[in-house]
Amino acid sequence: MAKNILVNTIEIDKATIRDLIKQGDENDALDLIAKQANVTLKAARDIVRMFKEEHIDRFDGKDLFLLDYDELANNNDSQRANPDASSFLEVEANSRRRTGAMKGLFILFFIALLAFVVLKYVVGFNQIGHHISELTQLFDKNDGSPALDADTSKLNRPLEAGVTQVAEVNDLHPVDTNLLTMDLRPAEIDRINKAQFHQLKPAKKSPTDEDAQLALIHLTNGRLTDVIIQQKLNIKIGKCYENPSLKDKGICVSCMILLYNREKKKWQEAPNGENFLDNAYDFYLPDGGDIWEAAPLSMRIPYDYALINKYKAAD
Repeated sequence: MAKNILVNTIEIDKATIRDLIKQGDENDALDLIAKQANVTLKAARDIVRMFKEEHIDRFDGKDLFLLDYDELANNNDSQRANPDASSFLEVEANSRRRTGAMKGLFILFFIALLAFVVLKYVVGFNQIGHHISELTQLFDKNDGSPALDADTSKLNRPLEAGVTQVAEVNDLHPVDTNLLTMDLRPAEIDRINKAQFHQLKPAKKSPTDEDAQLALIHLTNGRLTDVIIQQKLNIKIGKCYENPSLKDKGICVSCMILLYNREKKKWQEAPNGENFLDNAYDFYLPDGGDIWEAAPLSMRIPYDYALINKYKAAD
């Protein structure tokens, strides 16, 4: 058993280091090793730990400063001969790995929390689909596709389960272009542009919600009555436009309508069950009459986003 340890080619008396440690002067032992061998306190601390764990004698004749502990730990023969020789280093390495893992988990948790706060209080969960739609529209413009009409960006509601896309049928009824697939959207936008909605005249006189509801009850031969009573739905009417093609019927307007759920306090796409209603109709008031009548839509009108937004559920 050697009397001295070798650190950075400098020999240091083992007994002196042991006495300092036994007396509780560990810091003095660290300073002695660091100053005499001109090594860092960390290296000195590792050597003191070897003294405390009684591993120091196993490295007699070896320069402790140059000793590659990782290589020693990976050497099977050395491990079998000295199973505890690198234990202090392995413990420290494991501790560092655990510390690094904890830091990584903390960073991931902080990022997730920040993302949650941004999505909830800055973007809004219900706005995510809308912003994705806006990005999609931007790329569509870059591809040379027609831009959406101005009102399209105002709506941010999802397509409800069981609802089909109205625009797949080429008819006069207004269409929410947000719900169209990419292959259908350009054609619908082209139809919107050709319709020249800016030339439409807002109606000076139009039916109230109650007028429209009574007219549609009559048009559907009472089928709407069951929906109003049993499903707690009411008709709400949107912006109306003058329809000059039916002047012979008196005052005629074309308007979009929706079903409002009194219980859920929001609009819904269609009655539960068979969808026998369209989303827009002509309404006319015969000359000298005071009861509005309803008829199938005969004029193309724009999608009434304001009506939808007015009766959508509160966020």
